[in-house]
Amino acid sequence: MSSRSEHQTVPLSVLLKRELANEKIERPEIVHGQASQSKKGEDLTLLKSECQRVVGDGVSTYSVFGLFDGHNGSAAAIYSKENLLNNVLGAIPSDLNRDEWVAALPRALVAGFVKTDKDFQERAQKSGTTVTFVIIEGLVITVASVGDSCCILEPAEGGIYYLSADHRLETNEDERTRITESGGEVGRLNTGGGAEVGPLRCWPGGLCLSRSIGDMDVGEFIVPVPYVKQVKLSTAGGRLIISSDGVWDALTAETALECCRGMSPEASAAQIVKEAVQAKGLRDDTTCIVIDILPQEKPAAALPPPKKLGKGVFKSMFRRKASESSSCIDKEYIEQDIVEELFEEGSAMLSERLDTKYPLCNMFKLFMCAVCQEEMKPGEGISIHAGASIPGRVRPWDGPFLCLSCQEKKEAMEGRRPSGDRHSSGSD
Repeated sequence: MSSRSEHQTVPLSVLLKRELANEKIERPEIVHGQASQSKKGEDLTLLKSECQRVVGDGVSTYSVFGLFDGHNGSAAAIYSKENLLNNVLGAIPSDLNRDEWVAALPRALVAGFVKTDKDFQERAQKSGTTVTFVIIEGLVITVASVGDSCCILEPAEGGIYYLSADHRLETNEDERTRITESGGEVGRLNTGGGAEVGPLRCWPGGLCLSRSIGDMDVGEFIVPVPYVKQVKLSTAGGRLIISSDGVWDALTAETALECCRGMSPEASAAQIVKEAVQAKGLRDDTTCIVIDILPQEKPAAALPPPKKLGKGVFKSMFRRKASESSSCIDKEYIEQDIVEELFEEGSAMLSERLDTKYPLCNMFKLFMCAVCQEEMKPGEGISIHAGASIPGRVRPWDGPFLCLSCQEKKEAMEGRRPSGDRHSSGSD
């Protein structure tokens, strides 16, 4: 019996089938639904399932979903909903192909969040908002988040992926350390006589979160730099749930997924909100967005229950199953499908998030601010690495560059200059 050649030729029929399958699979169907019960009227959502951009001679589509949980008023949530997407897109060069565009998203999201925060604070309004912002391009899901709303992914194969960070001071030790090292104080509300109550808060201001957009009255160590995670979904599809803390304070991720098993996204969102309110009462705005990502050849139906994970799960849970009608020769060339992690970063330091170790040499233009995208005259820009604590690793004349205004914003976020008058707001 002869052994197989190490470089066996793949039959043309298999290559053609792969090519046709990839065209369908890379453009899944996006079906979404949302539901909300309002207590303060400070939760807002952004749902855009058919955004388009020009790529060469064609058009590429992508979807955007955002959840903005405001506090101390809804002004910051409204402003972020209306401006964040444009600020993110404005930070992406216009001449990128699809793969480059997807790779540029993590940095562009950082720049867009910071610009939105900076522009809103110039309005001198004291409102703030959490943001969970999701961009879906083909099978790639990119999530940027500040605050305590949460986005979870359940692939069709089963399991739960957490795609956002929790920036509550009560649960995030790294953020507590960052704030105290930047000049803030972290502690509970003191009611007098030494008694402390409630969750950990940042003082001055009394905010329970370490990251948000807005909140100009609580010190600039409350930063808008998002945690960003990017994954590529398997071809089998999956379900995303984006919810405000009104849901996650009442339900675990497992409960949220199970309570709506077999339902459409619209019905699922309503059921999750209903379960959360029944469990804890309507103590806060309670909002949920459910998104199903479905291969085009499949009908727009709710995802089936995932199989119980048993022995050998790590070898089989992400394997794409061949259809019964597939020929034996086709089966030989079926490859494993895996939920692939493409990017993850949560640092609050702009010099780390906008550094030059980026695969796109044209991501940041020499005479344009990397955050606000304003043009600068030669010599006006300040390197993102100016004042770096580790000399020799980077050079102060290396880009990208910031305008003076954005450099001052960066220094304030890093605790390297006073951020102005601060007044107590007691928001959460």
